[in-house]
Amino acid sequence: SNNNFDKESLCLRLTDARDGKIPIPIVEASPPAPTNSNSNSNSKSNNNFDKEQKAQELRSLRVKELRTKCAEYGIRWASMIEKEELVQALVTHYEKVSAFSSSGTIIPGKVAVITDESVLEKELSPSFPSATPLLLDVYAVWCGPCKLMAPQLDDAAAELGDSVRVAKIDSDKFPEWSSKLNVSGLPTIIVFDGMTGKELQRVEGALMKDDLVKLARSHT
Repeated sequence: SNNNFDKESLCLRLTDARDGKIPIPIVEASPPAPTNSNSNSNSKSNNNFDKEQKAQELRSLRVKELRTKCAEYGIRWASMIEKEELVQALVTHYEKVSAFSSSGTIIPGKVAVITDESVLEKELSPSFPSATPLLLDVYAVWCGPCKLMAPQLDDAAAELGDSVRVAKIDSDKFPEWSSKLNVSGLPTIIVFDGMTGKELQRVEGALMKDDLVKLARSHT
């Protein structure tokens, strides 16, 4: 069909409206913004984030899947009528995260759980410098003080926002990193310089939110 209006989005909106979840605003459909195939000046950010590639990837998902992603990242989607609006909102989010985190894994205000060692390698690589320091919690699931500190770390990350990258890594799942970082007690909190990836300071033992924030901000 040549009609650019997203039928799937419309059907879902009508279903939601019928169920009394949302009102139906009356809008005119508009096609996605045209892209310039002769220039990549706006398709990639300074850290090589490919906006068009990410947009194409998101367009392959269903509207419900896009809405789920929006909700996960705190993006308000209720007023978005067309699928392309959801896509562009998510692209903007991913671009912002890419500028904040070289691996694209760490989100401002959240604690990222390292599940792939390549993520930490990239975050600490001087080849991918960052304007923000990295606060890393080395923990273990069986560690009582680690469990005590977990919600404190979440609260600290929320307060630090986009001024500090916050992540945690399981020492049992990644013993080579524990060895590389010379971790001898749990939890161990390490602050790394964003530009060089070098260690700036470490503290062994559980810290409360205010102490975590103070530790991180002393290196911003």
